[in-house]
Amino acid sequence: MAMQSSIPSQYLLILVSLAADRDHSIKALCEGTTLTLDSLQHLGARVDEVDADRVIANTLKLIPEPALGLILGQHLNLGAHAIIGQAFLACSDLLEVLQLLDQYAPLLIGSRTQLSVYEDIARDRIGVTLELEGAAETMPFTYQAIFSGIQKTTSDLLDSKSLDWEIDLPFSKPKDIAPYLEIFGDKVRFSSDKARLSCPSHFIRTPLSTSNRTLRTVYENECARLLAHLADDATCTEQTLTILNKLEGQYPQLAQIAAMFNVSTRTYRRRLQEEGTTFQALLDQTRLELAQHQLVRSDISIATIAHALGFSDTSNFRRAFIQWSGISPSKWRKSHLEKARLKNG
Repeated sequence: MAMQSSIPSQYLLILVSLAADRDHSIKALCEGTTLTLDSLQHLGARVDEVDADRVIANTLKLIPEPALGLILGQHLNLGAHAIIGQAFLACSDLLEVLQLLDQYAPLLIGSRTQLSVYEDIARDRIGVTLELEGAAETMPFTYQAIFSGIQKTTSDLLDSKSLDWEIDLPFSKPKDIAPYLEIFGDKVRFSSDKARLSCPSHFIRTPLSTSNRTLRTVYENECARLLAHLADDATCTEQTLTILNKLEGQYPQLAQIAAMFNVSTRTYRRRLQEEGTTFQALLDQTRLELAQHQLVRSDISIATIAHALGFSDTSNFRRAFIQWSGISPSKWRKSHLEKARLKNG
C-alpha cells in the first residue's frame, strides 16, 4: 500500500517566518517548487517531501546557520502539531506521547522517515531512534529539527527543560556545539552509528497533569483517519486495517469507522462487500494478528493480552481466539514456542 510522503505545511510556514526575520522572501525559499504563501497557509495543507527538501535546501543556502534546524525545532510548540498536539496533551505520560509519535509519525515527519521508540533497560532510559531518507544536504537539518522538536514538546508537557537528555547524531561534530548543549545538555555525541534521543525512564513515566483518556480517544481516532487518508490509492479494506492497527485495544464500532470516512454505514458496508470482506472480518483479523504477536512473548500473560485487545475478561478472549484460529491461545503459544525451539536447536 503506497502512502503519500508529505509533511504539514505549518512546519514550513515556521521556516518561512524564520527566513523572513532575516529578510528573505517566500519566493526565494520556494524556488523550484509550485508552493506559494497562500498554498502553505491553507488549513490542513500538506507539502510533498520532495518540495519540502527543496525549500529546506534553498533556505540553507540563503541562511548558512549550522544550527537552523535546532532553532526551527524550538519553535514547534504543541499548537504546531495540530490534532496530534492535542492528542499529546491528553496522554497519561511521555511514554504514551512517544508511542503516539511512533504510530502517527507519517502525519508529522513523512513516511520516508522511520521513527521508533526504544527502551534501554540496563541503563533505565527510554527514547526514540530516527532513520532518514532524502537529500544528504538537508539531513543534518532534519535530524536537528525533529530531535529539537521532540525535546521542546516533551519539555513543554512536563513544564521542565532538565530531563537529562542524551543524544547521538550520525553526522560530524560542528565547530560550534553550544546550541546543542543549550537544548540537550552536555550528553551530545556526533558521528554515531545511529540517531538516538533518550532520557531517564522516570521522566518518561511521570504522569501529565493534562491527561484525559476520553479526549485522547477522540483525538487518536482522528489521527488514525488522517493517516488512512494519506494512503490515497488504498482500498477501503486497506484504509480500515490501517485505522484498526493504529488503535490497539480502542477499536471503534462500524458506525465510527464509517464516520471517519465521511460515509453512511450502508455505503461503508457496501464498499467492503465489493472488496470481498466485512468490518467484523477485518476486526477479527486485526485482533488475531495482535494477539499472536503478543503470545510470542512468554513473559506477557494471557490476561494482559486479553485486556490489550479490549476484552473484559480472559474467558471471552479465549472463546474469540478459538473462533479465529481453531485453537486456544495457550495451545497456540505452546505450539509456537516448540517450533521456535526446534528451529533454533
